[in-house]
Amino acid sequence: MREERRERARRLVAALDLPRPLTAEKLHGHMEEMRQKRIVIRPAGADLITSGVCGLWLEIAGEDFERVHYAPTESAVHRQQFINHEYGHMILRHEKELLTVERVALLAPLIPLDAIVHALSRSSFTDEQEALAEAIGDELALIMLGDRTEAWKGPRTGFGRVL
Repeated sequence: MREERRERARRLVAALDLPRPLTAEKLHGHMEEMRQKRIVIRPAGADLITSGVCGLWLEIAGEDFERVHYAPTESAVHRQQFINHEYGHMILRHEKELLTVERVALLAPLIPLDAIVHALSRSSFTDEQEALAEAIGDELALIMLGDRTEAWKGPRTGFGRVL
């Protein structure tokens, strides 16, 4: 099951025709083009971690953009993985579901509750939707890592290698 999920994630990401070399900025722009709206990415309040949620994807009534909130972290890699996971849901075109008023108030306290149209947050690390979104996030991270190596060192040509 795990290998099937990874293979499905690879196929879905390959079909995106991502710009290369892939960076966080280029991925963000590509996702905005795919969604046909801006995506604003911000850290959430510190309460996000204690609530058990690592990321939150919100659509607010009257706004022409979507929001992604991620759990505060010092690690740029960890932060990007939270964002990549939410991109995974977007790639899968998962429907966002309305969260309880209490949960939204905890996760995004500055957003008027009556304005929230839809939200998608990670509530389980085991269900298939979450696992597939995470596999897509992993695939995006691997591409960025590989592309970063090529950008710094040049493409892997084999030149100079002793055969």
